[in-house]
Amino acid sequence: MSFLNQIALSGVRAAQVAIATTGQNVANVNTPGFSRLTTVTASLAGAGGLNVGGGVEVSSIRRMASEFQNQQLWRATTEQNYYASRQEYLTSLEGLMSGTGSSISVGLDQFFAALSEASATPNSIALRQQILAEAGNMSQRFNGLSSNIEAQVQALREQRTAMVTTINGLTDNIAKLNKKIIEAESVKGDTTALRDHRDSLVKDLSQYASLRINEVPDGSISVTLSNGQPLVAGPSAGQLQVSLLATGEQQVSLSFLGTNFPLKQDNFGGSFGGLYDAEYGDLLPNQAALHDMAEQFAQKVNDILVTGFDLAGNPGQALLSYDPTSATQLLKVNNLTPEQLAFSSAAGETGNNKVLLDLLAIKSQNITLNGSSVTLNDAYTGLLGTVASNSRQNQADLKSTTTVTQQAQSQRDSISAVSLEEEAVNLMTYQQAYQANMKVISTANQLFDDMLAAF
Repeated sequence: MSFLNQIALSGVRAAQVAIATTGQNVANVNTPGFSRLTTVTASLAGAGGLNVGGGVEVSSIRRMASEFQNQQLWRATTEQNYYASRQEYLTSLEGLMSGTGSSISVGLDQFFAALSEASATPNSIALRQQILAEAGNMSQRFNGLSSNIEAQVQALREQRTAMVTTINGLTDNIAKLNKKIIEAESVKGDTTALRDHRDSLVKDLSQYASLRINEVPDGSISVTLSNGQPLVAGPSAGQLQVSLLATGEQQVSLSFLGTNFPLKQDNFGGSFGGLYDAEYGDLLPNQAALHDMAEQFAQKVNDILVTGFDLAGNPGQALLSYDPTSATQLLKVNNLTPEQLAFSSAAGETGNNKVLLDLLAIKSQNITLNGSSVTLNDAYTGLLGTVASNSRQNQADLKSTTTVTQQAQSQRDSISAVSLEEEAVNLMTYQQAYQANMKVISTANQLFDDMLAAF
């Protein structure tokens, strides 16, 4: 009867482990990144040829996780966050450039409208004052738009610095978990919770950059950027650093095991890559285009005015000043009085409007912007159209990658997530197995008692 008791006892122990495993799953049903556990059992052989067997043992507790599904989820997370990061600045830039109060096109229309109104009576002080006012408004539009873009650039750079701090914290924690996993697995310890935590950190890290993950035999993982630069290798972690160049731009470098080298940001991927493309693909190019427009507009206006004469018969003076070094005051209106506007082509002819008409002609004249010859209005319309087009395409890509990420998460959860319905069934199954094995033990004891009573 002892053999029967041993078999039933092994079944009781296996059922207890299985019930505990189910309890762990249920307890962590809402734990982010938790991978459900399942009990793997194996039958034991008997001691002799006529023995029915030695019962059952729990050979392992398996962590239900798919490396392939995890990799898919991490890649999808990287793509989604790239477009989300860039969209934040595209949306702001598009709204800023299209706003009536900041639109360069609106300002140009109002400036040329003031010139047109004054063309009939070029010696009118009131109309000349209106031209000065519209010139000031025009300058303010250039300055305000450039200032707002500059503010976005500075906010973006601060965000990049904050991201570097977050990335360094994640890589450091992954390296520490690698060390704990190596130590635990060397003594056959339980690493399921440590691996779950590490996978969760890798997913968080994948938000910021495109990663390559590789697990090595000791249980640790290596994490590198898409270009092969190491972030984590076993218990060692690299540290990203942001430094400021003389141009005011930021340079990102990586320090790993005593070696420091600069990184190219154009292939980072993730939120970090999205910031780079927003800065160098959207914000700075449009700010540079505003500078080009302001410079050529000021040059055209000034070149015409200096050929004329003001109401006192004095030679014309420049109306606008362009500062290529300023991001907030790139265009200024010089301190001229209405009488000093040189609209006449001949000294002493206050009713002469030839120079004024030449100023009006600027509206249909072309400037050179990004290699194309276009009018001032068309130049700004083209800039706004490009930003709007980029924003729409980025939004479409964001929507698509969000769907892919959701699908990848669902596929991961189909393997790793806890299902309360499934665990409820398992709990009843293991409870019945436990009770059945206890019944076997009770039966074995009764048989043994009956045998003793026969003597």
